[in-house]
Amino acid sequence: MRIADLQQPPCNASLMGVVKGTLDHYGLGCSEAEAFVLSGHAFVINIHEELCPSGPYCWRNFRFVELLRNLGLRLEELATVPPNAGRADRERVEKLVRDCLDQGALCSVLNLDHQLALGYDDGGFILAQPWGEPGADTTPARMSFGTWQEYGFGPPTTFFRLTRDERRPDATAVDAALDFAVDAWRAPAQFAEEGYGFGADAYGNWLSAIDAGHAGEHGNWWNAVVWGECRERAGDYFQAIAASEYGGGVDQQLARELAVDYRALAKLLLRASDKSATDADKRRFVAEARDLDAGCTERIAARAHR
Repeated sequence: MRIADLQQPPCNASLMGVVKGTLDHYGLGCSEAEAFVLSGHAFVINIHEELCPSGPYCWRNFRFVELLRNLGLRLEELATVPPNAGRADRERVEKLVRDCLDQGALCSVLNLDHQLALGYDDGGFILAQPWGEPGADTTPARMSFGTWQEYGFGPPTTFFRLTRDERRPDATAVDAALDFAVDAWRAPAQFAEEGYGFGADAYGNWLSAIDAGHAGEHGNWWNAVVWGECRERAGDYFQAIAASEYGGGVDQQLARELAVDYRALAKLLLRASDKSATDADKRRFVAEARDLDAGCTERIAARAHR
């Protein structure tokens, strides 16, 4: 079976590609900027102590899952399977996923990246390749039943089910997302896995990792392009608020200020991703981005008093 009209857009944050593809498939009418902001993902930043590329994947996303429901989407974990699992364990999970797909739900898989399951045939699941064909090494086009050989002996593999929920009013969704933005910065420990820094702590990890010699590694580039994309979508969203394209409880003057600063922040992270930049320049770009992020968060926190 193949699910009609299901595609995963090429978001650097592959989790958000899964979310946006699902929203589009269910006809929930949400722009990419809205999806990033109202889910809270636009305000996420998570960095490992050694700046490895796992930052976008290894954080406690319970508030993100709650915020998705405001968009009309329910995300549930079905199973996590270790790489040394036996064939029987794999086949049990495969049946669970096939049953969900047959019942009209959507499913996704996370190994090295998040991928939508586009369907299945006799040999395995057909997976989205968000960055085109032949695709990245982290996004194989299929997943063979029984072996999952395309993933090799990598990290555990997690499966999710995505179903429709009742969408909340825009004002409710905006307030909840902006409250999360403040909590993510001011109380980040609740969202961080061991060895990672979230929110304000993420920048501390990033700067320390640059000082320790990790600026030229893949993790610096990947974290910069993922978190830069998130802040760029925040800028797009607040610019649309300023232009009266979206509703919600944000003052237009505040929206204009946030649009300018989030877009500037995104450009700084893009510059930090430049592999030809010096370590000193990368450090400066990240430090300036941290200061802008802090300023944006303080404005958001003070929004009720404007």
